[in-house]
Order: sequence, then structure tokens, then C-alpha cells
Amino acid sequence: MLAGNSPFGRELRRRREDAGLSQRQLAEALAALAWDELELRVGVDGNLVSRWERGTAAPRPPYPDLLAQLFRATPEDLGLRPGLPSAREAGGGREPAFEPTMKILDRMLRTGSSNVSDGVLKQLERMTEEAVGEYERLGPLVLVPRLVKQREWVEGLCEGRQTLHQRARLYKVAARLSGLLGSLAIDRGDLATARAYCDEAFQLAELVDNDDLRAWVRGTQTLAEYYGGEYQSCLDLAVDGLRYGRGGEQEARLLVQGQARAAGRLGDTRTVMAAVDRAQELAADYPSGAVSPCLALDGYCGARIDGNAATALLSAGDLEGSRRFAFSALARFDAAGMAGPRSLTRIDIALTFLSDDEPDRAAHIVGEALTISASRPIATVTVRTGQFLDAGRRFLPTASMRHLAELAADWQNPARPGLPRG
Repeated sequence: MLAGNSPFGRELRRRREDAGLSQRQLAEALAALAWDELELRVGVDGNLVSRWERGTAAPRPPYPDLLAQLFRATPEDLGLRPGLPSAREAGGGREPAFEPTMKILDRMLRTGSSNVSDGVLKQLERMTEEAVGEYERLGPLVLVPRLVKQREWVEGLCEGRQTLHQRARLYKVAARLSGLLGSLAIDRGDLATARAYCDEAFQLAELVDNDDLRAWVRGTQTLAEYYGGEYQSCLDLAVDGLRYGRGGEQEARLLVQGQARAAGRLGDTRTVMAAVDRAQELAADYPSGAVSPCLALDGYCGARIDGNAATALLSAGDLEGSRRFAFSALARFDAAGMAGPRSLTRIDIALTFLSDDEPDRAAHIVGEALTISASRPIATVTVRTGQFLDAGRRFLPTASMRHLAELAADWQNPARPGLPRG
């Protein structure tokens, strides 16, 4: 323990004040330096810095070296490591009581031990990426049990011991799985569960301090708020996500899936177009006939951007713009054979024709959408068809709309309806 008003304490305070830092700011700078240089999370705070300056506590490793690096000095310059203590200070001449060698070796073994190998982590990461790619093809009934089991297994691993690097990778996998489960809960209309999963995913992203992961989770959180009718919250989450994802692979998704669609619901056509224009500049290259997943871990493709732009402009009342983007997206969705996007985009197109008082043409297009998804009915198409019929209520006396209503009733998925995904 240092004596009160120690040389180190006085020197630390002088250098801190010369640098214009508060005790809390110095603690934050040390924590950031420990992570950047050592990938080590430390528990320093303003209270500990105050104790150092008052001389009631001495900095333990790695703080002497971190302080020296921060202030561009040596530990000796700061009043630390003045030399070996005298025999009296060391304990009256008694031989120091070091730990037994075997105890040190045992600690070394435990420090480097892990209940997960790099090979297992690579497999977990691959499985998570595959789940993202299979999301729309398999749907909630298949994926939920699988992902719940994987998430529980990962949680069990997290309770064990890993190296810092392995733990960060394990937390990233856990965050992806929670985010996927949150999105699947949105599909089933369970927004409370969706928000809980997404909050957990964001907490894990914070723990590993990963901006790409934070941006990906924010994109998923925008879905929950959008389908919950909380459009301002959706917009706020998208903007916050862009703080983390600006210039990264999630930026385009946040712009069109979150910001543009929420702005469209709020009637802000200018923001819709600004978001769409920027997203188009960022469109990821995909092979012909391929479309990025709706929860893409990498960049959003042009088809996804156009499909979301169509939904956003439809909400904002720009029927011509919505139709133009929808037809552009539809050609690529059809080429990729993606039943969900093919059906949902057709319903967006049908709504533009319905608004132009063309109920027969609109009803025919929705009928096509139902036919495309007939082999695997999905709840999103059911709900969007219901929204179409509600919007066209005044046209129900027409033969085409009556026929569509009967077709929709026969087609409807008996499972619990989910919320629409654009």
C-alpha cells in the first residue's frame, strides 16, 4: 500500500490534469488501451484512479505499463518501481514466501484451458451462417426448434472456460442465434419474445464491442418495431444502427429495411429516397439468379434494396415509384425462385393497381402470389393478402375480388398468422 500523498499520486494527478482528463476519463482511456493493446477487459474506474492519487492504493499490473504508455513515460518517471525495497520493508529480513512451482504451473494450465476448440467454433459459425441463408426457405416451424437447441448448447459452453479470443467468437455466435430467433418470433407475431431475444443479442454485441454485430442486431430490432406499428421507434433504431454500421456491410440493410420503410409510414418521401439512393450505391454484387438473405450477414443485394424501396414508397403514397422498384426486384426474385419475396412483391404491385382503381388486375396479381406460395403457405403472405382485401373492400362486389377472397380463405395457412415481412 502506498503512503498517503505519495510521489506517484502527485505525479499522476499532475499529468492527468495537464492532459485535461477527469478521473473517470482517465479510467476510460486505460480500459480502452487495455482492450486495444492486450485484448484485456479491466475493471478500472474513477474511484480507483482517485485512490491511486490519494495514495491509498497502488496500481497493480497491467496498470503501471498502461499508465506509462498513456502518458508516454516510464513507470519510474511516474514514481513507480523505484527499486527493490529494503530488507525492513520486505519483512524484516525474512525470506519471501513465494508460491510453490506446481501451483504456478497449475494456474498456467487453467489460464490456457478451454472447453471449446477453434474447430468447434468454426463449425458453430458455419452453422449460424447456414441458418441465415436457409431462413426464408425453411421458415419458423423448422428453424425454431433447431436454433433453440443450438442456442442452449452455446449457452452451456459460455458457462465454461475459454481464452479471451475464443470467448469473443462464442459470444458472437450466441448473438447471431438470439437475433435469428428474434426475427423468427417476429414472423410468428410474438413481438414480446422478439424484443427479448434482440435485446439479448445486442447485449452480447456490446460485450464483444463489435460494431458490425451491433448494426446487424439493430437492423433486426427495426423489424420488431416496424411490424408492431411503432414507426418512429423503428426509425430511431435504424438511425442508431447506422452509427455502428456506417461504411460497413449492414449499412444498406439499415437504410432500406429500417430507415426507408419507417420514413415511408411516416409520410417522409424525401428521407425514403435519400435512404434508397445511398443504399443503391452500396449494393453488394451477387451472382445472376442469386439474392442476398433478408437477414444478410454481408451486404444487401440490389433486389433486396429495390424490394424494400417499393414497400417504403407504397406507404409514402408514391405509387409510380413503388411499382417501378417492385418490378425491378421481382425480375430477380423470380429468377432466384424465392417464393416468399416473389409473392410479397406481387402483393405490393397489386396494391398500387388497387389504388389506381384497377381491382381486376390487382386481384389477378394477388392470385398469382397465392399460387406461387401454394406448395408452402407462409403466414406473411396470408396477412398481406388480408391487408389487400381490407384495402379493396369497396371492390368486393366485383367477381374478381369475390373469387380472390374465396381463394384466400381456401389457401390460408392453418398455423398462427405471422406479421408481414417486406
